[in-house]
Amino acid sequence: MVCGKGGAGKSSISVLMSRLLAEKYSVYLLDSDESNELLPRMLEAQSPRPLVEYLGGKKNIFKIGEVNIAKALETASGGIRLSSLPKGFVSKSPEGIGLVTIGKVRKLGEGCACPFNFLTRVFLKNLRLSRSEMLVVDTDAGVEHVGRGVEEGCDGVLAVIDPTAESIALAVILKETAERSGKRFWTVVNKATPEVTGVIERLSTKRDLKIDGFIRFDEDIFKSCLEGGRLRAGKAMMDVKAILERIGLL
Repeated sequence: MVCGKGGAGKSSISVLMSRLLAEKYSVYLLDSDESNELLPRMLEAQSPRPLVEYLGGKKNIFKIGEVNIAKALETASGGIRLSSLPKGFVSKSPEGIGLVTIGKVRKLGEGCACPFNFLTRVFLKNLRLSRSEMLVVDTDAGVEHVGRGVEEGCDGVLAVIDPTAESIALAVILKETAERSGKRFWTVVNKATPEVTGVIERLSTKRDLKIDGFIRFDEDIFKSCLEGGRLRAGKAMMDVKAILERIGLL
């Protein structure tokens, strides 16, 4: 799970991670951010139908309940299999990365995102990956997913820090959550420049937060995010690759 405050760069890092991991695994990217609009374009994939639609819509999620949601999505072999998700609810990038979307808030007065986080939690808890598969989860901003216990179903949490005190404070909460849940935990700094690197290291050390890598500010990412198309990256891609190798995912 890729987590952090809004605007820290979770989606960009999720896409870059997915591209790199796709060289070794069959990779899927789960969009569990109810606000994100451009992730499919960043990945250069079609927008799949949200899983919440397959289950009858947002208002039905809590009525259906965890057990019946799992049954509705599981295969004959048991558990939820990424390769067996309903047709139309997975799209593919040019690299073969599968994109899955939980749901989006789009209408005035439709209510909060709680059903989406609940569905994400059930999905991850009942997911069965093969040895060749990897799932990257682009989460919603902040810690609402912590309150819903979404982390229960993941193997590790990667907290993204940008050059703000708020993001460091949030990373501490995510670290404590991961440790209590027995999950692996990593912290990376995004949009890093020489002017802020030392300050972030000092502040993180005070909070007993280990930094596992720095991702440099990349104008290619900045411009492609502004244009709203396929995500382009130069030095940031090299930094993400180095981090994945360092933490043992590549």
